[in-house]
Amino acid sequence: MMRARAGAVIGGGLVLIFASWLAGPVSAGTADVIHSSHNLSASGPGTVQSSETQVCIFCHAPHNVFPEVQPLWNRFLPVQSYNPYSSSTMKAAAAMPSQTSKLCLSCHDGTVALGQTITSGLITTTGALSPAKNLTTDLSDDHPVSFTLTNNGELSPNLFLSPPVTGDPTVKLRNGNVECVTCHDPHTPNLDPIAGMFLVRPNSNSAICLACHDPSRPQPNALNGWTSSAHRTSGNATAGGAMFGPYGDVASDACLNCHQSHNAPAGAAARLLRGPEEEACRQCHSGTNLSPAIADIMGEFSKTYSHPVITVTGLHDAAEDAFPLNGNRHSECVDCHNSHAASNTGGSNVPPALQSPLLGASGVDQATGAIALRPASNEYEICFKCHANSTNKPQDGAGYSVYGRTPVRLTFSRLADPNNVRLDFNTGLARHPVTQPRYLTAAATPSLRPAIVNLDGSTGRSLGPGTYIYCGDCHNNDRARGAGGTGPNGPHGSAYPHLLERRYEVENPPGNGVRYTGGTTGTYALCDKCHDITNSILQNRSFTSGSGHSMHIVEERTACSTCHAAHGIQGGGLAATTKSLVNFDTAIVRPSSSGLLLYLSTGTNSGLCFLTCHGENHNPYRYPNN
Repeated sequence: MMRARAGAVIGGGLVLIFASWLAGPVSAGTADVIHSSHNLSASGPGTVQSSETQVCIFCHAPHNVFPEVQPLWNRFLPVQSYNPYSSSTMKAAAAMPSQTSKLCLSCHDGTVALGQTITSGLITTTGALSPAKNLTTDLSDDHPVSFTLTNNGELSPNLFLSPPVTGDPTVKLRNGNVECVTCHDPHTPNLDPIAGMFLVRPNSNSAICLACHDPSRPQPNALNGWTSSAHRTSGNATAGGAMFGPYGDVASDACLNCHQSHNAPAGAAARLLRGPEEEACRQCHSGTNLSPAIADIMGEFSKTYSHPVITVTGLHDAAEDAFPLNGNRHSECVDCHNSHAASNTGGSNVPPALQSPLLGASGVDQATGAIALRPASNEYEICFKCHANSTNKPQDGAGYSVYGRTPVRLTFSRLADPNNVRLDFNTGLARHPVTQPRYLTAAATPSLRPAIVNLDGSTGRSLGPGTYIYCGDCHNNDRARGAGGTGPNGPHGSAYPHLLERRYEVENPPGNGVRYTGGTTGTYALCDKCHDITNSILQNRSFTSGSGHSMHIVEERTACSTCHAAHGIQGGGLAATTKSLVNFDTAIVRPSSSGLLLYLSTGTNSGLCFLTCHGENHNPYRYPNN
């Protein structure tokens, strides 16, 4: 009797010890396991079940049947080789899963039968892992595990302490490494009551992700700026489903708006994105799926003229830092926007400083065009990545006509890089004030308005002395709300050639202009945005020779572009021959009968021209007293 009671006590004690052990290494509760999909027994609630009545047996044995594996493991570990995650931005070497993560993979790589145990052999099960839970042996589309942490400037400094820890005590390393159980607690399915997924804690606002990925570290950390970014702060409700996180709004989904930890789709594995390139952005930025909806950026790329975001694929690499882009010219969303820092607030509305959607984006320096800036400080630095020193600018090759006709300027023949807009703007000669402030007086530019005229006729930003303009003041959506329109801002797409915000007609050779019309939709509306064509230029206040400008523009249908360059005039030369950005389009303007093709300013509102245009020989034409 006593022996029987003693045996019962000892047996009960073993049960308590085993149950207590189960609760040990991870936070568990046996009851939680019983009601989870990890219960493969007859009482299990998941899609995989068996006739077995014991719950723990599918993973654990009460005795040490697999001595080299802790804790008291009852499954054979996978022996297959894995294809681990790696990427160009992962500084650490790719690594095979350790024994710790193989405990999980013994079910979740699909190579070992779910009911295969050591002590009981194969227990027949019904059902199967869903594709989302079967990671397979190709782990290249899953968050890496078991790798040696490398301080890349973006990970939490806590990970490099001794001993290393994450920034959240509930998110634990194992033997100093990130393993499956760093994010997942296999015994407790609903510590995150919304996502479930056996997460070790609620991951709303990406709390688990941020335990290791630290946006507080300074630039060039690409995550810097996260706390005020639109993807961190927006309260717009999401549509839910497979392409969104589970938390219901952008701010709560946070990292999960764009990333997924497992089974990233083809073409998106390197950054664990929800889709390759712009597809990761499309779900929210196509005018649907959010409430309230946001601007339809993706629709802009279907306009007649657009950046080649949807037509060029597979060339962008997040690690690219060899600006300018030469051999792999491309334009993806992330080439201009840093999704971790872009916002709809903050930034600057005073050019050339960055506006909020461009915060955190990379660029190149103004002085050389060859020094990478992470981040850029000025808008033009972003544009210069492609439109400055790049040796394969599309204007230099065939096919650029899809963006509209490009004038061939008088100075081009003596320039090594005539389409380098950085050099155009950096010039000591005439230029628009993009990288240098406005330098001309009001008397020297009588047509210059005191402020920009918006698309709706309202008054925009000041054009006073010392001011700058953005590249985006000319190259922009033709309906940009920032310019008084109703559409999204930015040069994603436009109805006008060269992605111009407004109409800007050029002549086709040998000289075939269009009839002049005025206003914000007129033939030279882009120029009229800052230069008052009606009340100054057509009144011949600078071109003071009889009917000067008005005769050329209205009667001869001469385009502004026929005589004036748009960006600046690079290279050596005389200010007198390039004043007011005069740089003839040689496809339209030919030498005079004396063989000269030349403009020469002789003072304020006076000069002479040697040229032939529209059948008229100027040899020379003098103003104001021709």
